[in-house]
Amino acid sequence: MRGNVVLQTQDARTGNSRNLRTNAMQLAFQEGLEGKASQLQHAETLEHGVTEWVDASGAHSKLSADKLGMEFGNAAKAKLLTAMGSVQTERELKGRPTQTASGAKGSAALEPSGGWSQMNLQGNVHLKEGDRTGEAQQAVFTKAAQTAVLTGQAVVRDASSETRAPKITFHQATGDVEAEGSVRSTEFSGQTGTMHLSSVPANITSDHLQANSKTGRALYTGHARLWQGPSVLEADSVELLKGTRVMNAVGNVRGVFQEAATGSPGAGPAAAGSAAKKPPALWHVFCGTLTYWDAESRAHLEHNVVVQSDDQRMRGPLLDLFFTHTDGATGGASQISRAVGTGGVIVEQEGRRGTADKGVYTAEDQKFVLSGGNPTLFDPEQGITKGRELTFFLADDTIIVDSGNGSRVLTKHRVQR
Repeated sequence: MRGNVVLQTQDARTGNSRNLRTNAMQLAFQEGLEGKASQLQHAETLEHGVTEWVDASGAHSKLSADKLGMEFGNAAKAKLLTAMGSVQTERELKGRPTQTASGAKGSAALEPSGGWSQMNLQGNVHLKEGDRTGEAQQAVFTKAAQTAVLTGQAVVRDASSETRAPKITFHQATGDVEAEGSVRSTEFSGQTGTMHLSSVPANITSDHLQANSKTGRALYTGHARLWQGPSVLEADSVELLKGTRVMNAVGNVRGVFQEAATGSPGAGPAAAGSAAKKPPALWHVFCGTLTYWDAESRAHLEHNVVVQSDDQRMRGPLLDLFFTHTDGATGGASQISRAVGTGGVIVEQEGRRGTADKGVYTAEDQKFVLSGGNPTLFDPEQGITKGRELTFFLADDTIIVDSGNGSRVLTKHRVQR
């Protein structure tokens, strides 16, 4: 058969319709019983062919290829469509971006009513839906679930991120995306990213990912790890909320952040004229939960909080870290400029131990201020110091004691480092 060839079916009960169009087609019939007509067994296009489906809801699907084949079963009902060479698919749902895909070959399982139930594409598969694209070795589209499952070196991208995993599932109706097994995502730097701890892209790895393109939420679970420039964060789960630029880390949280470079290392009375700035120190963070607000450059830590560097440690139930964004000399990284602990704080520094309801550390002058709840500082050589407020400078061991009736300065020996 040559010319404008069309095979068309329509189910009056369901309203589903299907047509196959090509310029050349070959038909094969099964020999019928005596007195009965032969049944169509196989149809095959000899040139490029297009099959289209429209269901009662108005959803429109299309599959085209260099060559199409259609297998028929009982009562001449089509049951399988095969496609070879330059396969293209298209799926339209009301209220959702058109989903297109391409591959080297494919197939579609057909329903007796004329519709399709599942499509498969293999070989260098490319998928596009709105501003989101995907690549894989195989894609399976399921009509009832409205899903597209990519497997084999699967990659999905949008304007601000890229995710790789062995298996990635799109839910076309809801915008949900799931990734499984050795997930790795990259959030590109810029205004569209969730976090700006550095000017370089943020990378996240985990065992699983659940995300939604409508809400901008991404939840990484199972050995979640995030790093951006010198900042590193690990937790049982890491949640990114793109719309509000918030990150939530939950369960066994561990992190490493840079401390802002200091000015005069000893800003106390005995430190005038001290040396120039030191390079950034690294702070190690341990807690149960951590929430980071990018707009505020602030992290809130709860549950058995410990933050420490080589020189000091701060412990307590609640602690806030405040970050300052640096210039390009340090890679544009956000660094800890201040730490505020509340609810009962313990500060330890080279044998000294301070306690108070509240503790505030500022990196610029390397000073701790303890206040509330009878602040106390124990020094193994100088003994116990108490006051309404205690301020001590790490670099020169200067302590300022505010008793409420005035202040006095205690200068200890300088600790060699």
